Amino acid sequence: MRIYAVADIHGKPEHMESIYRILDHYQPELMVVPGDMTHFFNWSTVLSQLDSLPVPVLAVRGNTDLKRIEPRIKKAANITLLTQKPLQIKGFSFVGASGTLPLPFANRIGLNEKKRLAALPCPMEPDTVLVVHTPPKGTCDRVGKKIHAGSRNLAHFVKAAAPSLVLCGHIHQDFGLKTLHQSTVVNCAIAGSGSGVIIDLEKNEAPKVKLLYPDTP
Repeated sequence: MRIYAVADIHGKPEHMESIYRILDHYQPELMVVPGDMTHFFNWSTVLSQLDSLPVPVLAVRGNTDLKRIEPRIKKAANITLLTQKPLQIKGFSFVGASGTLPLPFANRIGLNEKKRLAALPCPMEPDTVLVVHTPPKGTCDRVGKKIHAGSRNLAHFVKAAAPSLVLCGHIHQDFGLKTLHQSTVVNCAIAGSGSGVIIDLEKNEAPKVKLLYPDTP
């Protein structure tokens, strides 16, 4: 299964234009948005655009996605808000935690991290994709190439739960992928140097990840 993962759209028209181009070129079967679809009070237009895309959209809320967008997403025909309950698609399991887990930075919708992580299945079934907004600490979470600003508890959870793939964003400066224990972690932010990622999933195999940039064909 081919998926397109892209975080931190922030409701920007130029990001949506890139998304349209990538969907047309790579023809994924599914799009996953690990948070910050919208930008606080600017949310109606981008949610309508996501709802009209030619592929299903799975998403979690980030720190700029206010809780008030959830009723709108529930009415959407094409957007599904991921929860701790696994969603099965073509033999792959998708689980998610909305909001920004506590970081060194204050935010308006920081969640009780331990409670949220405890609600997720652990260990996770093989071929599980975990979708969160914040990166795990030490993995795709550098600010200014020096400070690791990810979630320490999430890092411990990923090591224990061992999802096949972790999709995140939030830290715009550290677009890319790394391995954490047995998991492939991908920061797919479009708000920095990248344009999201194309991922090909095969049962019982490591994900094949293609990093996309503005000049990627």
